Amino acid sequence: MRRLVAAFAFVLCAGLCAPRDAIAADANDRQLQVEAAFLVNFVRYTDWPPRRLGPPGAPYIVSVIGSGDDASDMAAVAAAAGFIGGRRIEVRRVAPASLSNRAAAAGVLQASHVVFVREDSGVRIATVRRRLGAAPGLTVGDSTGFAAAGGMLGLVRVQQHLAFEANPDEIRSAGLMVSAKVLKLARIRRTAP
Repeated sequence: MRRLVAAFAFVLCAGLCAPRDAIAADANDRQLQVEAAFLVNFVRYTDWPPRRLGPPGAPYIVSVIGSGDDASDMAAVAAAAGFIGGRRIEVRRVAPASLSNRAAAAGVLQASHVVFVREDSGVRIATVRRRLGAAPGLTVGDSTGFAAAGGMLGLVRVQQHLAFEANPDEIRSAGLMVSAKVLKLARIRRTAP
């Protein structure tokens, strides 16, 4: 429990300690690094069905729907995090335009453990859910209302720091288990009808 609280406290502090006069690009890079740290912790505290993990040592696949820079920044943070349960995190970029090819997009997303949807990608969670189908992929996004729209974990800005929302119904229906310790730190949302 202390490790979880310390990890999230670090992430929240990183968001709070940023200088206010930083240029927009630096602020965006810093925000993406904080979001990537959240993602690493989400991987650490999520259980997938054993059949979904593959053989021992196979990586966790995190697909980032966004720009190449988004994926590169995520990959750098994931590499710095090292191994989680004997598995490294492999980050793959998914170009937003590629989601229009149903078969190709479904193959990529269904092979992912985590699908991270960047707000500026313009991709809606409904599209991601259709491409994922029944595959147990954890959906995370940073757009307003992501969890209420059917995403599983939504990163949200609260005043000067980053927090997150969770949709436990969506998590459960995918056959995933996010630690209760993590859910305790989240604002709970339900999918809007």
